Amino acid sequence: MTEQVRKLPVSESESTGTTGSPTDIPSLMAEIRENIRRDVENQRDKRPNFSLSSLKVSKANRGGDLQHSEELRFLNQNYALETKFTPAVIPTHRRGLIGKLLPKFKRLVRGFFKKLVLNDYLNAQRQFNENLVRYLNDIGKYVDDRDVEVIRKIDVDVGRVTEWVGRIDDEKTCALLTIEQQLTSITQDFHSRVGVLDSMIRGLEGIVNNLPRYTATNPPVVSENVDAPARADTSYLLLENRYRGGEGEIERRLSIYPDIFKRVPGTVLEIGSGRGELQRLFKKAGIPSYGVDLDTVMVNVANAHGCDTKYGDGIAHLRSLPDRSLGGLIAIQVVEHLTQTQLKELCDLAKAKLVQGAKIVFETINPQSMLALSSNYFRDPTHVWPQHPDTLGYLATLSGLKLVETRYLSPVSPNHLLKEIPIDSSHTPAVADAVRRINVNIQQLNKLLYGHQDYCLVLEVA
Repeated sequence: MTEQVRKLPVSESESTGTTGSPTDIPSLMAEIRENIRRDVENQRDKRPNFSLSSLKVSKANRGGDLQHSEELRFLNQNYALETKFTPAVIPTHRRGLIGKLLPKFKRLVRGFFKKLVLNDYLNAQRQFNENLVRYLNDIGKYVDDRDVEVIRKIDVDVGRVTEWVGRIDDEKTCALLTIEQQLTSITQDFHSRVGVLDSMIRGLEGIVNNLPRYTATNPPVVSENVDAPARADTSYLLLENRYRGGEGEIERRLSIYPDIFKRVPGTVLEIGSGRGELQRLFKKAGIPSYGVDLDTVMVNVANAHGCDTKYGDGIAHLRSLPDRSLGGLIAIQVVEHLTQTQLKELCDLAKAKLVQGAKIVFETINPQSMLALSSNYFRDPTHVWPQHPDTLGYLATLSGLKLVETRYLSPVSPNHLLKEIPIDSSHTPAVADAVRRINVNIQQLNKLLYGHQDYCLVLEVA
C-alpha cells in the first residue's frame, strides 16, 4: 500500500493516564475496512516496480545450487504471516490493574481485528505466499536441472571442440608434410629434367660440332661383303636424343649390366649398340666387347667416343660366327624392332654361338605399363611388336636358353603416381577399412597405368 496507515486517535484522558470515554471501536473498524478496500481497488491494476537489475544473487550460489540456497530456505520457513499477529506475550509499560488488563485488551483487539478485518486479506496473502514459494521451488529445481544439463553440454562441446582442434591440427600437420614431400619430389624431378635437358643440349652441341664426322659413309663394317649406305641419316640419332634421353642418362640406366658380365667367359657382342653408352661402360669395367648397329650415324658416334662398333645386321653377323665363339650377348631396346621369326632366330643363334654358361640379356619396353606402351613404344615408328615378359621368356626357353631372372627397370617418379588416401586415428574402423580398400585399388591402378617402363630378361646358355 502506498498510503500510510494513520495512527489511532488517543483521547486526552488516556494521554494523561486517566480513564475517559471509551473508544468507538465499530466506527474505527469500519473506517479501517473502507481504507483497505479503497487501497486495494486503487492498486488492483498496478504492478510492482520490478526489474532483473534489482535482483542481487548471492555469490555463494553456484550453477545447480539454487534449490539449496539460503534465500529459498528462508522463504520456505517464513512464508506464513499469521504467526506475526499472534504473539505469545504483549509487552506494556503501565503498572497496576491497567497494566494487567491492557495486554489482554490488546490481545482481544488484535484477535478481533484479525478475525473480522484482516482474515480475508491474510488468507489471500497466505495463498499468494504459498503459491509464490511453491513456484520458486519449482523454478529452483528447473534452473538447477537446466544448469546441470547446460554444464554437461558445455563439457561435451568443449571436449568436441578440443577434439576438432586436435584433428584440425593433425590434418594441418599431415597436409604440410604432404606438401613438403610433393615439393621435394617436384624439386628432384625438376633437377632431373634440367639434367636431361642439359644432357640433350650437350648431345646436340656434340652432334653439330661433329656433324661431318658423324655423317661419314665409310664406318667399319662387320664383314667385307657388307656395304655401308651411301647416305647417312641423323634423324634417328636426333629422335634418341630428344625422347630416350641424353648419353649420360642412358649410361646411368645401363650401369646395372657390367656386373652381370663381370666374369664373362669370352667376348660380349652387343646388337644394336646405338651411341655406344654400354660399350663405354664395358670398356671402363675391363669387359671385352664390341657392338654392331644398322645405323651409320650411331656407329660413327660410338666410335668417336673410343668404342669398338661396326656397321651391319646383328643377326646376320651372329649367324656368320663360329659356334661357341662368344662369351656373352646383350641387346638393349632391340627385340621390339624384330618380327617373331627374327626373334626366334636370334634366340636359336644365341644358343648355338655362345659358350655354355654365358649370359644373355634382352632389354625392352614393358607393355604391362600403359604409360610405357602409349608413350615410349608408339613414339618410335621403327617398332614392330611389343614383347610381353612372359612371352619373351617362353620363346627363349623354347630355344633351350635358361631364364635366370626378370628385372623391372625405370620406375615412374612417385610424384606422377595416383596418391593413396592417408589413414589417421580420427577415422572410425569402418571408414579406415573403406580407405584401405580404396588404396588397394589405387595401387592396382598405379601398377597398371604407371608400372616400370622397361624390363630385362637375364638368360643363360645351359
